[in-house]
Amino acid sequence: MHGFAVQISLNGIVGNGSFVWKPLFEFQSKHISRHFESENVRVEQFCSEKFIDQKLWIDTNDFFCVTDGVVTNLKDLKIQYNCDSNSELLTVISKSKEFFKAFTGHFAGFIWYKNNNEFIAFNNHCGTKKVFYYQDKHSILFATDLFTLSRKLDELNISKSIDNDAAYLLLTSGFMHEDYTLIKEVKQLRAGECAVFGDDKFKIQSYFNLKNIIENNDTKEVIINQLEELFVKAIRTEFDLDETANKTPLTTLSGGLDSRMVALMSNKVGYRNQKFINFSEKGYADEIIARQIAETYQVDMFQIPLSAMGLCAIDEVVSVNDGLTLYTGSGHVFEALRKLESTAQIDVEKIGFVHTGMIGDAVLGSFLTSTEENKPKLTDGLYSKGLLHKVSDTLKKHIEKYDNEELYKFYNRAFLGANNGFLYFDLIGESSSAFLFPEFLSYAYAIPRKYKFNEQIYIDWIKSRHPEFSNFKWEAIAGKPTNNNLVRQFYRYRRAVAKRLPFKSMWKNNMNPEQIWYDNFPYVKDTLDQYFEINKELPAEYAELNNDLIWLYKNGNITEKTQVLTFLSAYKLLFSHV
Repeated sequence: MHGFAVQISLNGIVGNGSFVWKPLFEFQSKHISRHFESENVRVEQFCSEKFIDQKLWIDTNDFFCVTDGVVTNLKDLKIQYNCDSNSELLTVISKSKEFFKAFTGHFAGFIWYKNNNEFIAFNNHCGTKKVFYYQDKHSILFATDLFTLSRKLDELNISKSIDNDAAYLLLTSGFMHEDYTLIKEVKQLRAGECAVFGDDKFKIQSYFNLKNIIENNDTKEVIINQLEELFVKAIRTEFDLDETANKTPLTTLSGGLDSRMVALMSNKVGYRNQKFINFSEKGYADEIIARQIAETYQVDMFQIPLSAMGLCAIDEVVSVNDGLTLYTGSGHVFEALRKLESTAQIDVEKIGFVHTGMIGDAVLGSFLTSTEENKPKLTDGLYSKGLLHKVSDTLKKHIEKYDNEELYKFYNRAFLGANNGFLYFDLIGESSSAFLFPEFLSYAYAIPRKYKFNEQIYIDWIKSRHPEFSNFKWEAIAGKPTNNNLVRQFYRYRRAVAKRLPFKSMWKNNMNPEQIWYDNFPYVKDTLDQYFEINKELPAEYAELNNDLIWLYKNGNITEKTQVLTFLSAYKLLFSHV
């Protein structure tokens, strides 16, 4: 939502005019602004003061560099290269044009090599921080916020239009694919990419891609040892920064395995000052299991009940993700963060990292449908098929680029869909997932499918090295973690029966009960329906898309309705101020 923005004039003076940033929400911590300007380059940074030493802002005679987020291994790199400061380190390592490949953490950045007038913008290995770009023969723009870049286009009188394919991707998949944004003229860097301009040429390059990783032949014992070693390394890299900055680690905890692994592994290796946070309906398994874990390990847990109001905060939620993904995916998190100080009585200024288990299940096998290498399917991960025919040809072209389903799902559903969840946690701290630590992710991707299918290696790792972690039920199967397929089937059957019985059960609710709220809360239904009626009209040139939006809202379920509302809110955010 905030970060840095860059304006480069290719044929003259950059001109006047600062960047426009979104206003902070009332619950966000203090932000600072930094500015750099030369004849043809303007850079602004607008970011939280937290971990400011890990957010680079370096201006030398040879280069200018800025980063957003946290580069978690700067201290280690300074030791490795015998450097005393970040500036000295960058002077040494930036001789390689892919120096950022050595960084770990949740970051994006930009560097200008002044001597040869070369510019490079980059994101991290998994694309957890966004970088958007626009380029023509007069200007290049980079920004970590799509709204900010959009407003700069308006200031420069550069026309922009809706990308129809992007709109239909939002209305089917619920998120953008590849390099799409809702603005046709603006693209986004994908995971592990950098944009390079030099010698009058603009190109996109990949510096890290999972497709280049070859399946290993390691034994199960070796695999488990490696997972353990690399996961502990990832945990220490993140939690050490909390300690150095004297901040409180906030760790998400649910009834699943991923957040449990981060929470309990960090506790086990000695980080005892963390606090847990849980988002769930009261009385549901996700809340009950998390509370059992917190009480057993004597860690404070803030439980923020889900609220139907999260479904009504349409514009606020979309303003964080710029319409890149369905707003309901993080609406409940946004509403919980808004209430964090008042409900949990925790000072947001004291929060450091928000540690999550984001995408842990996928990293350890949940994207696989068998032990064989399978091609991705057109319908993989779709929220709605109602308008699939409008974007099927585009999706087919994208699918053809990927060798297998796991790779396709990582670079689309995970890195471009689920990763948007980090944008919300970044509102109160700096977010992370130990599962996305580059060494851990790379090794996990190389594990043979025969071990990863059904997350078998995940369970084996837990039960062999941390059996106490499996004493609590796993929400996904409604039983304790096990690789016994018969026992898993029994757990799931028992859960299905419990859901159908006419009495209250911890398994009956779910973490996102939007359809129930829409059907049973008149205020929610009225709010959403009124929002649609007020904002449903698009300009005449988008008549076909407009008709499809109306059709999907009138005929769709709550998920499809909110896909439409996400688009309408994003259109208002990105286009209506023109």
